[in-house]
Amino acid sequence: LVGAKYRLYDRVIAISMAIRDVLVGQGVDPETVHCVWSALDPTPFQEPCIREVFHREMGLPPQAPVVGMAAQFIQRKGHDVLLQALPGVLRLHPDARILLFGQGPLREEMVRRARDAGLEDSVHFPGFRDDLPSLLPCLDLLVHPATMEGLGVILLQAGAAGIPVVAAAAGGVPEAVVDEETGLLVPPDDPHALADAVNDLLENPERARSMGEAARRRV
Repeated sequence: LVGAKYRLYDRVIAISMAIRDVLVGQGVDPETVHCVWSALDPTPFQEPCIREVFHREMGLPPQAPVVGMAAQFIQRKGHDVLLQALPGVLRLHPDARILLFGQGPLREEMVRRARDAGLEDSVHFPGFRDDLPSLLPCLDLLVHPATMEGLGVILLQAGAAGIPVVAAAAGGVPEAVVDEETGLLVPPDDPHALADAVNDLLENPERARSMGEAARRRV
């Protein structure tokens, strides 16, 4: 079906090599499929963070490390994997706060699961925000545990903001995040590996800062 549909076109543009490989694997002529990676203007993400204002607006303790995730609340984005990982993070970093930006059909379920797990003091749900360019620079790191992803524009946005990423190596994510250079990649659907990687960057802020700078240069 995919191969038949795309035969109608002289050229097909994929936003990652991972998507190109899927299309070719489903019968699209490889001569017609070209990869043009998603891109963005990094300028809006490079304003400095006013941390005191950010923490006050988000209702966070002044010195709390802040881990963010910004994604639609749907199954493939991996919110459940992050919630499973958080006890392992909070054991070592009990003062950390996790901000889950976004909306979607699974949001209320994730709110309930966080509450049932006793995480309601650590996990916050600010909802959909259209001011991410001013919010991302205030994070200590971004987490993206998606189990399926074409590329992940939020990863580019975090990089533009100079924020390191911990992400699942799914789909096109390894094209957006260079492991051990601009962030850390972990196996998809692996809460223990995710917790270990988050702990690694929270325990090594200089390493995290260096990765964020590398991510900004790459974006």
